[in-house]
Amino acid sequence: MTRQYKLPKRWFNKGLVYAGLFGVVFQLCAFVFSWWHGFALHGGWWLMLLAPGLCIASGMLPSLQLQQEQE
Repeated sequence: MTRQYKLPKRWFNKGLVYAGLFGVVFQLCAFVFSWWHGFALHGGWWLMLLAPGLCIASGMLPSLQLQQEQE
């Protein structure tokens, strides 16, 4: 049984998902930029992906949504 994840309909949940996606893209671009230019990153750079990941999870997963979606 597979679960299909769709973009939420409520504005707050949709905003959380978009903010999280922007954060993930920004962090990955910053990583590629620093790698390209030879800058050293601290060992826990991937921890910066937790906040955008939580935003995405809070917008997508029904148990974490602040505004419950209508089925």
